[in-house]
Amino acid sequence: MLAPASRMSLDRTFARIVTHRRRAVVLGALALLVASVLLVAFGVRFASDVLDLLPQHFAAVQAFKTFDREFSQARELTFGLLDEKGKVDLDAFAEHFATELRAEPWVLRVMDRSPLDSEGGLEGARTLALPLLLNLDPAAFDEAIHAIQPDEIAARLKRLHAELEAGSPRAEFQLDFDPLGLIAPALKPLSGSFSIEQTRPLASPDGTLRVVLAKTNQAGLGARECQDIMHRVEDLKKRVLASWTGPAPQILVTGRTPYVGELSLTMAGDVVSTVVGSVLLVTTIFLVGFRRLRPLLAIMLTLALCCVVAVALGALVFHELNMITIGLCSILIGLGVDFGMMLYAVYERQREGGASHEEGIAAAIRSQGKGVLFGSLTTAAAFLCFLRSQSTGFAQLGVLIAFGILCAGLFMMTLFFALVGQGFRQRRSDWLWSAGGHFVGFVDRAPRAFFGVVAAFLGGCALLAFLPIGRLQFDANPKSLEPKDSRAGIALRTIQAKMPLAAEPVIVLLKSANQEQFHDGWTKLQAAWTQIVADKKIHSAASPAALAVSPARLVANAARLRTIDFAASRAALTETIARESLSPEAFQPAFAMLDSLRSIAEGQTAALDWRHALPADSTWWFVLDRFFSRDPNLGAAYITPNHTLSTFAEKEALRAAIDSAHVPVQISGWSYTLQDLVPWARGKLTELSAIMVFFNIVLLIFLYRRAFPLFILMLSLALSMGALVATLKVFVIPLNMFNVLAFPLVLGVGVDYGIYIVIAMRQDGDRRQNLATIVKPVVLAGLTTTCGFGSLAFAANPALRTLGVVCALGVAWCVFATLFFVLPAYAWRGAR
Repeated sequence: MLAPASRMSLDRTFARIVTHRRRAVVLGALALLVASVLLVAFGVRFASDVLDLLPQHFAAVQAFKTFDREFSQARELTFGLLDEKGKVDLDAFAEHFATELRAEPWVLRVMDRSPLDSEGGLEGARTLALPLLLNLDPAAFDEAIHAIQPDEIAARLKRLHAELEAGSPRAEFQLDFDPLGLIAPALKPLSGSFSIEQTRPLASPDGTLRVVLAKTNQAGLGARECQDIMHRVEDLKKRVLASWTGPAPQILVTGRTPYVGELSLTMAGDVVSTVVGSVLLVTTIFLVGFRRLRPLLAIMLTLALCCVVAVALGALVFHELNMITIGLCSILIGLGVDFGMMLYAVYERQREGGASHEEGIAAAIRSQGKGVLFGSLTTAAAFLCFLRSQSTGFAQLGVLIAFGILCAGLFMMTLFFALVGQGFRQRRSDWLWSAGGHFVGFVDRAPRAFFGVVAAFLGGCALLAFLPIGRLQFDANPKSLEPKDSRAGIALRTIQAKMPLAAEPVIVLLKSANQEQFHDGWTKLQAAWTQIVADKKIHSAASPAALAVSPARLVANAARLRTIDFAASRAALTETIARESLSPEAFQPAFAMLDSLRSIAEGQTAALDWRHALPADSTWWFVLDRFFSRDPNLGAAYITPNHTLSTFAEKEALRAAIDSAHVPVQISGWSYTLQDLVPWARGKLTELSAIMVFFNIVLLIFLYRRAFPLFILMLSLALSMGALVATLKVFVIPLNMFNVLAFPLVLGVGVDYGIYIVIAMRQDGDRRQNLATIVKPVVLAGLTTTCGFGSLAFAANPALRTLGVVCALGVAWCVFATLFFVLPAYAWRGAR
C-alpha cells in the first residue's frame, strides 16, 4: 500500500493533470476512440451461432458443431402447411406452393412428395441402384445378375406381360421401373438401413399438416445471408397466398436459416432495447440523486468510450465475437456509472464546502480511489470467471466486460473530471444526503438492536434457501434458451407435435479414414443397432449403411461382370420386346442399364459415383444429404430412443447401446447433450462461486489486514446469496444452464458496496459525516447496477434475459445487506 504522502502526491498529480491539461486529456480520449472504432470496423465480425453458448469441451457439443458445419441440411428450409380447421385442400395447395417454390432463383431443389413419386424420382432410383447393385455381397450379386441372362430376360418379360394383360398394376410398375429385375435387389438393403417415410416424413397422420422441403443456394450461413433468404421467403409467401383462390393454410417455416436470421435480428433489437432501457433507468436515478446534467453527460460519454475500447480490445483477442456480447453495453453502463457516482458524490460535497475544482478532484480520488480500484478488480475478476465456463460466447462477454470495467475505473478518475469541467452550481439542499445522514443517525442510536433484527431476517431467508421448503427449479429444456416468440421455434414444435417421426433424434457421426473403413464401420453399426431395436432398447435407427459402398466390392463385382455376354442379353431384350408387342421406347432405361453394366465391366466406373451421377435437382438429395456430408468419409445416423432422455443414466445407457458395435463414433442431439450440460451447469455454479469467494477473501485480506471487516463482508455476501436463493424459490424463478453464472457475478459485484462502507468507516474525521456522505452514492450505485442488469430483462435472448434478472435480484440483496447489516455491524463495533 502507498504511504499517505505518496497517496496524496498521486491524488494531486491526477487532479493537476485533469485540471490544467484538460484539453490534452480530451484529445487523447478522442484519439483512442477513433483508433478503437477503426479496429472494430475492420478487425472483428459478429457471429450468431447459438452453439457458441454451449461449453465447447463436450464431445456432444463438438459433434453438434461438426454436423452444423459439414452437412448441407444447414441450407434447408422446412415449410409446414397447417390447416387446423380442415377447410383447405392441402394436397392441391402443397402442389401449388411447391410449383411456385421451384420457380424461385434462390431455390436449388424442392421435395413435396416421396422421391419415387417426384418428377425424375424413378430415374434417380435407377442411378442409385447401379452402385448399390455392385455393392452387394458376392452371393447376392451373383443371384441378382443372373436375371440378365438371355433366357431369364425373356422369361421375366413374358411373365410380366401376361400379368399386365390380366390387369395387374404391380406388373405394370415393374415393367416401367425394373423390367430386368436388377433394381429391386439393388435397393433392397435400403429397407434395412432406413425408411424414407421415417427419415423425411411429409404428412401428419391427422391430415392437417403437409411438409415441403427446399434447398437454398445461399452462399454462406452468416446472419446477413440468412436474413436475405428469409426476406425472399416472406415475399414468396405473400405471392403464393395472393395467387391462391379459396381457403389457405398457415405457412410455417423452420430450419437453421430461419433461426439464424430471426436470432440475428432479435439480437440487433436487443442492442437497442437493453442499452436504451439501461440509459433511461440510469439517467433517471442519477438526475433524482444529483439533479445535475453535466456530470451525467460526462459519465455517459466516458462509459461510451469504455464500451468501444472494450470491444476493440476484444477484437484483438478474439477476432470474431458472438452476438451474446451485446449485453456488454447495458451491463457496463449499470456497473461503470457506480464509479462515477462514488467519486462525484465526494467531489460535490467538497465543492459545496468551498474547495476548488482541483482540490475536489484530489479529495474524491483520495477518498474513493481505493474503493474504485478494488471495486473494478473484483468486478473484472467476477466476469473473468466466465473464462472457466468453457462457453465461447460467455467467455467473450466476460473478457469484454472485464476490459470495460477496468477502463471505467481508470477513466472515471481522469477523463470524467476533465469532461465535468470547473463550473459548479451550489444547491441549497440535498434531500438524499440529508436522508442518508438521518439513516446513519438512526442506526447509530441503536446499532445492536438494528443489527440483530436485520441479521435475523437475512438468516431466516438463508434458512429458507437451504431447507426442503419449496424447490429451486432447474430448467434444462432447450426451448427455454430460444426467444419466447421465435417463429422458427414455434414452427418446429408444431411440426414435431403433429408428426412424431419428425421429433428431435439422437445424432451419431462416423468419420473414417477412407471409403472402405466407412463402409465397414456403418455395416457393423447397422447390424448392432438392428439387434438392439429388436431387443427394444431403442425405438428405431436410420443409417447410411446401405449407401456406404465398399470400393473392394465394387472392384470384385465389376470383375464378375466380365463373364456376362452383354450382346446376347441386349439381343434377348430386343427380341422379347418385339415378340410380346411391347413399346421399345418404354424399355430405354433397361437398355441403358445393360450399357452401363458393360461399361463398368470394361473399366469405366464413373456411373458408380452417385454423388456426380445424380442430377442436382433430384429429390433424392433430400434423403442423401441427411446422411452424407461434404466429406465423403463423414456420415450421420439418427437414433430414436424409446422416450425422450431425461436423466444422465438414460443418456449413458443409450450411449452404451450405440457403442455396442465397438466402432468409434460421435454422439449428439439436444436431449442427449443436455444430460451432460445439466451437471456441468451445477458444477460450474459451485466452482466459479468458490473461485470468486477465494478471490474476495484474498483481496480483502490485502486491503484491510484485519479479521472483523473480512468476516462481516463475507458473512453479508453469504446471507445475500441465501436471500437470493430464497427469492428464486418463492417467486418460482428457474435456473438454467446460463443464469447459474449470475452467482459468481453477484459475489464479485456485491462485495464492492461493503468495501465503500468500510473505507468510509476508517477515514479520518467525523464517522457519521463520512458514512452519510457515502450512503447516498452507495444507494444510487446499487440502483444503477440493478437497473443495468435488470435492463437485460428487455432482451429477447433468453440466456441474457434470465442472467440479467438473477443478477439484478442478487445485487439488490447485496445493497440491502450492506446498508442494513454491514453498516450497523460497524456502528455497533464503533460504539463499543
